[in-house]
Amino acid sequence: MNAATPVGDPLEAFLRSKSKGGEGSGNYRRNLERCVEDFLEWLEADAQSGMAFDELDERTFRRYARELTARDLAPGTIRTYYAQVSAYIGWCVREGLLEANYAQRNVAKEPLPENDGRRSGDQQAWTDEHRLLITRHVDERAHDAADEKGFDAIREFRDRALVYVLCYSGVRGGEIFADPKDDRRNGLRWGDVSLDDQKMTVLAKKQDWSDRSLTKQAVNPMRRYKRLLDPASDEWPVFPTFHLPSLYETLRTGLRDEYDWSTDEIEPFVDELTGQTDVFDALRERDLSPPSINTDGARRIMRRLCEGADLELEGKHDYLAPHGGRRGAGEVMVRQRGFTAAARLLDNSEEVVRKSYSHIEAKEMAEDAGEAFTEHDT
Repeated sequence: MNAATPVGDPLEAFLRSKSKGGEGSGNYRRNLERCVEDFLEWLEADAQSGMAFDELDERTFRRYARELTARDLAPGTIRTYYAQVSAYIGWCVREGLLEANYAQRNVAKEPLPENDGRRSGDQQAWTDEHRLLITRHVDERAHDAADEKGFDAIREFRDRALVYVLCYSGVRGGEIFADPKDDRRNGLRWGDVSLDDQKMTVLAKKQDWSDRSLTKQAVNPMRRYKRLLDPASDEWPVFPTFHLPSLYETLRTGLRDEYDWSTDEIEPFVDELTGQTDVFDALRERDLSPPSINTDGARRIMRRLCEGADLELEGKHDYLAPHGGRRGAGEVMVRQRGFTAAARLLDNSEEVVRKSYSHIEAKEMAEDAGEAFTEHDT
């Protein structure tokens, strides 16, 4: 390749370099591809632009930035689109196709909307009171269900375990729940959990497998729940869905594909099942795995649990959103153990954690500086 190479030619190589999970996997790859292809389509339609690398300059990206701002997009979305395109161009520079990343020049970025000014600490983080109220609610709900339904109280104990994991592990929801857009993210499996070693192995945000901590607060709810769920194999999801149509469809598919049952055999059998407990029993008996809840399902569960706990919040999320559990765990770790320990729990760099929780450091610095001035002035 040389400077006259069409701008779109290296795209597949770029995407492969960013897709650690293999061809076609990962939301990150799809988002990159969508954003870069949008830029390429605009480039082809723009009368002042050429399609080769040697025809790009900072004015090209200035025009593209202006084009993005003219669309009906949120400021954050505009900046994300532009950042993904800039990442592609930067990679092409490192491959020797362009002398500089013109997308990063100030004159190119000038039309972009300003950062929305969101400060560290503005995003939802579950507070001590939130943790107390929601865990108290799921504890009472699970214990009441155990008294009433015994081993049929799986749903209530699933929800309890889910809340405790979100409260105390610092894990991302996308690392333990299924994602319909990413076939690698099919939900945390029991084979990836060791309650004795207090860890779970998840597909991390950066597309590699990572061991994450299960604190003592989360282990006991998980252990009690596992006894009730009685998963048939390590392939069972830790947090299966209770959506009956999905469970029935999984059972039908398994009976057809794994056991060669005909439709005439399957339908009378399924018709005899009267609810989730019967379907779970049938799945266990035939070593079939139910589907995991997905990220949207987890949000619905948390909204329902918050309503039951009479927990009302203000802002974009009027309930305890799963990502708030991670941020709340980070807050506790930063305050109690410092940024390095928080970074280890959250599977992030210390630099990112310091930026995300800089409001804590700022407050502590203010208090310390105030004491310094008091000591100096007395």
